[in-house]
Amino acid sequence: MSAVTSPPPPTIPAYVRRPRLAPSAEVHTPTDGQGDWVLQHGARYVRITKHVAELVRTFDGEQDHEALATQLGGGWTTERVGSAVSRLDSLSLLDDGETPPPTIAPRFLLIPPMTLQLTLLRPGRTMQALRPLFARLFSPGAVAAAMLCVLLGVAALIAQREAVAVTLNSPMSATTFTGVLVALLLGVSLHELGHAAVLIRYGGRPSRIGVMLFYLMPAFFCDVSDAWRLPDRRQRVNTALAGPAVQTSLAAAAALTAWPLASGTAKTCLLFFAITSYATALLNLTPFIKLDGYIALMSHVDVPYLRDRATADARRSLARMLFGGNYQRELPTRWTVVYGLGCLAFPLYFLATALQTWLDTLQRVGWTGLFLAVGGLSYALWLLIRGAIRLAGEVKAAGANRFRVAAVCAGLMAAGVAALFLPTQQTLAAAYVTDEAGTRLVLPQGSTTELVGPGQQVTLATNGLVLKDTIITARVGTAPAREAEVPVSTYFPIELGSQVGMTSTAYELNLRRAPVPATGTAEVAVGEVPLWKFLYRTYALPFLSF
Repeated sequence: MSAVTSPPPPTIPAYVRRPRLAPSAEVHTPTDGQGDWVLQHGARYVRITKHVAELVRTFDGEQDHEALATQLGGGWTTERVGSAVSRLDSLSLLDDGETPPPTIAPRFLLIPPMTLQLTLLRPGRTMQALRPLFARLFSPGAVAAAMLCVLLGVAALIAQREAVAVTLNSPMSATTFTGVLVALLLGVSLHELGHAAVLIRYGGRPSRIGVMLFYLMPAFFCDVSDAWRLPDRRQRVNTALAGPAVQTSLAAAAALTAWPLASGTAKTCLLFFAITSYATALLNLTPFIKLDGYIALMSHVDVPYLRDRATADARRSLARMLFGGNYQRELPTRWTVVYGLGCLAFPLYFLATALQTWLDTLQRVGWTGLFLAVGGLSYALWLLIRGAIRLAGEVKAAGANRFRVAAVCAGLMAAGVAALFLPTQQTLAAAYVTDEAGTRLVLPQGSTTELVGPGQQVTLATNGLVLKDTIITARVGTAPAREAEVPVSTYFPIELGSQVGMTSTAYELNLRRAPVPATGTAEVAVGEVPLWKFLYRTYALPFLSF
């Protein structure tokens, strides 16, 4: 007979047998005696019960589980202590002798998938001393008055809709644009200070305020992670919504101030500031990316790491539908799967929109633009590859049938290749200029001028910062293209005068009448091409001319 031996029990590390909290970990008592206890380690906040708080406060690295249970008494047993210690160890909250204490967040911080933060201010005791003032500024009466002002501001913009249309469809002078830009920077600064002020009003401590690049877009930020210590979820929601509330209040004040003014620089600045501030606040309320709307939703449903867990469930739901297998759910609710699908799709849409918005500009600044564009596209490709690798790992762990996985992957690849041959309407972004030589289509040298040919339809439009209304259609003439020097402002919605020029390729246009205004944007209908050729001409060919 052969003896059957069972495997030896797993060895418990010494730091788990005699636990000590990780360096710099801190237990926070409930604010004002209400709410949850919180265990903080660096930027991580973990909710714990009062009993677990009492347990971790006894960790000294000397007592084992039995001694801790004896010291605490009550309902604590050796087994319960061991279970709690194991859970804390899985969250990396125990001192293993190797993990260094959390450092202060560096001034430059990269946060995946596509956020680069620069810390400008670490609020200290000075802002904490302003808590009574913040309590008055954000009292229920003041908030109600601000909400009424926001609605009146929207009404003022509707009443001035003709002036709003002119503002959005027209280029700005350099002075006006600079003034608006400075006002917007001050506005978003007050937006972030609004988060900090409300958090301090409730007894929290904002840790960092600064600027960031968010999916290639410049923005400000305020780290209000300490809001998780607040006892009432409504306080956390109010902290998240404070920024958009401040920004829409500023927008309303600008819209109401512009209403009685005559057309001019002041009215243009105020209207553009109001519209942009309202739009920025609305974007901030989008719950699919980690902005204020997401923080408010996460606080309202009271589910930490809501987005990460919802996207995991959405990814696994797609994997189950395509490949089969058994997957563990992160959250029990059905709506979070739909929400997670939105979280997966929206960043890609947002990144594609940002790249498309900046692509024409990047193509006009030579090798610097080439480097930035390639970097952005490479990062987007890396996100897709990383997601595919993560999905493949989960499918393998779920025990999906290999033949089904191979068949589905082959089908998806075939569909992707077939999609590259779908017919797509190709257009080419350009500009037009009217002078003593007539109205001409112009493109910067180095762009895809070889795609322009006689008889192609051209749509002329305004050159506004936001809107581009169609003016008239024309046709490319038969005369050969010529080199021309045109003002830089022909291509950008900022009036810089005629002193700064750009060498361009010009084509004559056949049209019924001269367009008004004399310069603006143009779109050339190149024709119908396969999708692969559209992508090549849009994202590769403009840079190959350098």
